[in-house]
Amino acid sequence: MSTPVAPLRPDRNSYIDALRGVSIVGVVCVHFGGSFVTTDLHVWSPSFLLGLSLNQLFCFAVPMFVFLSGLLAGSSRREIPLIDYYRGRFHRIVVPYLVASVPAFFLLNHYAEWSRLPDFSARLRWLAEHLLYQGVEPTLYFIPLILQLYLVQPLLKALPAWGQRLAPRLSLQTSAALLALLFFAVHVVLGILCYRGALNYYVWGRPSAFFWAFYFFIGLHFRTLTSLLSRRTLVAVSGGAGAIALAAMAWNFHHLLDRSVMGDHFQFNPLDLAYVRPEMLLYDVATVLALGLGVALGWFARPGLFSYLGQFTLEIYLWHILLLYFAVWRYSDALASCRAIPELIMIICVGAAAVIAVATDLWHRIKSFATTHRLVLVRRE
Repeated sequence: MSTPVAPLRPDRNSYIDALRGVSIVGVVCVHFGGSFVTTDLHVWSPSFLLGLSLNQLFCFAVPMFVFLSGLLAGSSRREIPLIDYYRGRFHRIVVPYLVASVPAFFLLNHYAEWSRLPDFSARLRWLAEHLLYQGVEPTLYFIPLILQLYLVQPLLKALPAWGQRLAPRLSLQTSAALLALLFFAVHVVLGILCYRGALNYYVWGRPSAFFWAFYFFIGLHFRTLTSLLSRRTLVAVSGGAGAIALAAMAWNFHHLLDRSVMGDHFQFNPLDLAYVRPEMLLYDVATVLALGLGVALGWFARPGLFSYLGQFTLEIYLWHILLLYFAVWRYSDALASCRAIPELIMIICVGAAAVIAVATDLWHRIKSFATTHRLVLVRRE
């Protein structure tokens, strides 16, 4: 017997916020911890091993964000005109993205690369490709990606109903499940082709909506898909997916720590193909299923640090690279301290996320206070 999905409360869902918080700290860990995964004299050191562990274990963060973006979009019951929907996405995401891209362009050495291009058309093409697809700073690729998915969200949302009309014998749930399998097949095929070098990973993999549409689709139709399953089945699937994720990561580290495969200086590592290595494809899908099904099962997370950070994921994502660059990466003494005391790597990751979250929270509170009390700044002559 099937069971309905636990309803999302009208206020914030603390479990979803906690998932978002863990994932955004994971993104910071992937980038900062990954910077200690080197091929120089520090290879195989404690800081290297911790950085490698953080970089790999939190690989699920971006897939989780894509899934949760679809889930939150699909949970909305408001009917709004399409133009208002796109206008809201523009103000919520595009404007902050453009604001963050400006300092990233000038302060992270991208301007120097851009200025060396031969002519105006090449420079214009560079800006278009990076702003609209790859991200001005490579780590910002997620924003153009999620905007691609939001752009086609109305189409993805309507697909199961269209499938049911084409094949009236199919239920809406079955139509959604078949489409989810189709998107999963596209995800796997693109991943394998990128991994084998038949397709460019930086075009068809990491920044491509085609590659990530599976996660967004299952989030968008999460209620429909999970309504097919009983609670006992959901628990079993979640537990089984968790076991598969652990096995995939164990297999991954079995290879990554094998010096005969990776080289004495880790020079043969495949880490650049982060999301398309077969073991990581499996790990990401299994982890998202294991944790994501907690929403259907009504799992609850007590309000805490991660649920707090989960309210400011966009701002943390946009600004953490700049903060880390000017607070840590520029200073050799700070990096030396992290290598001497590897625990600092994790502390800095959480601290960077917390600093941005608190600053954003204070800014919102100040704006709210000013609006509520109708404060007007008058320039005195």
